[in-house]
Amino acid sequence: MADYDYDVGLEGEEDFYPDFYPDNYALSDDDKLSPWNEQEGLPPMSLYQLYYSCIYPTISDGLNHILKAVAWCVVYRITTQTVKIPQQFGHIVSIACGSMVMYHFFGHHLFYMLAQGVIAYLSLVASANRSKKVNGWMCMLVCISFLLTCELFIVDAVHWHMIRAAQMLVAMRAISIGFQLDENVLPNLPKPLPYFGYLYNVGTVSFGPWIPYKDYLNVEAHNRCLGRCVVNILKTFVLSLLFLTVSACFTLWLIPSGSSKWFLAYRDAMSFRTSHYFVSYLSELTALAAGIDTSQTSLWTVTVTRPWHVELPRSLVEVVIHWNIPMHTWLKTYVFRVARPYGTFVAILGTYGLSALLHGLNFQLAAVLLSLGFYTYTEHAIRQKLASVFSACIQARKCGSNCKHQWKESHWAVKICNFCFSLLAVFHLAYLGLMFDSSKLQEEGYSWLHAIKKWKWLNFSSHWIIVSTFAFNYLI
Repeated sequence: MADYDYDVGLEGEEDFYPDFYPDNYALSDDDKLSPWNEQEGLPPMSLYQLYYSCIYPTISDGLNHILKAVAWCVVYRITTQTVKIPQQFGHIVSIACGSMVMYHFFGHHLFYMLAQGVIAYLSLVASANRSKKVNGWMCMLVCISFLLTCELFIVDAVHWHMIRAAQMLVAMRAISIGFQLDENVLPNLPKPLPYFGYLYNVGTVSFGPWIPYKDYLNVEAHNRCLGRCVVNILKTFVLSLLFLTVSACFTLWLIPSGSSKWFLAYRDAMSFRTSHYFVSYLSELTALAAGIDTSQTSLWTVTVTRPWHVELPRSLVEVVIHWNIPMHTWLKTYVFRVARPYGTFVAILGTYGLSALLHGLNFQLAAVLLSLGFYTYTEHAIRQKLASVFSACIQARKCGSNCKHQWKESHWAVKICNFCFSLLAVFHLAYLGLMFDSSKLQEEGYSWLHAIKKWKWLNFSSHWIIVSTFAFNYLI
């Protein structure tokens, strides 16, 4: 582990650990299906046919849900941010509007989200008066135990698959409050109304993003630059629908089923990634509509993902950072840094383990996370060594302004080298992302046999390449 230096961000903080989180894709256990589960031999559609058979119904169905969520966000914003009202009433409105959105998407299963919030609060109350600062760890243990109990014994697989992402967000918010108490960021445990108003805020309850508790409390202070806010709302609205149609329609249309298996792998991985961008921009949309601003500037933005850093990556390290920025921040703040005193390896392992547990017991997810962690570890180590040997700006992260390398980013050889590493990252993303293809299969969870079959179809080529790279890094 001596050669394993963590990537340092602009503020000198470690940014290198996996937080590549698949969204809720349900894959089947049926290994008799073809790897891409499609009918072969169908004639290609015209763009006109694609519009009426896929684009129009997809957008119509998407708008039906999006507009209802945004409507409740607007109700919350008008009620709490256009007139002066008591703070306690604002928290009540936040809970009420959030509950309406939860009921729309999850029906009576919102009970499990409410129950988790109550149980987490009771754990914080029980640990708040202890001399040792264990609020965060205690809340984390309780939340994970609740999630696993529901998944294994209480909720059926299909419905748990439907609500698990929202359940994870509730757990993340409660756990962050626990660690803020431990770090004295919060002097006291919040009262029930602001606590539940934060957990079930209408702008973040269903799709995210995770926001710090202080950003929720400051929501009334963000009535500035309303014109800019409206522009950003429209932008995120258009982008969310754009990525929805790309995921559901255009990827299958542009790369037909008769293509080579690597093109098909790239297509299915891209379909998954664009579905993630859809959810990410939708979460930005609801947060902005509810009056949430995390930009700390006059631009009024909520940044969840940066697709251009994922689709055209410098490295896999950048992919895991820009895939879900709020979750990356949460993991770095409340998991990695907290566990860092126990050793780097323990911190990495803890981050992997917690992220997998929060997402549920899922072999495919665990396989992708562990693989991605090994990939980024190896990529970072080999590029750091090569950058040192050749004194060139070819590290996994772009060099800062104080870079002392002899060969800078503008040198033609450095550009070629970084471009080759980018192509390799795209190759690995296609291989890993194939696990979460766009097939309309069952929603009971993921089979280990299905996962192995996917990678076996591609001869485990990406794993062989990264193992060879790891061996080369060890030898040099």
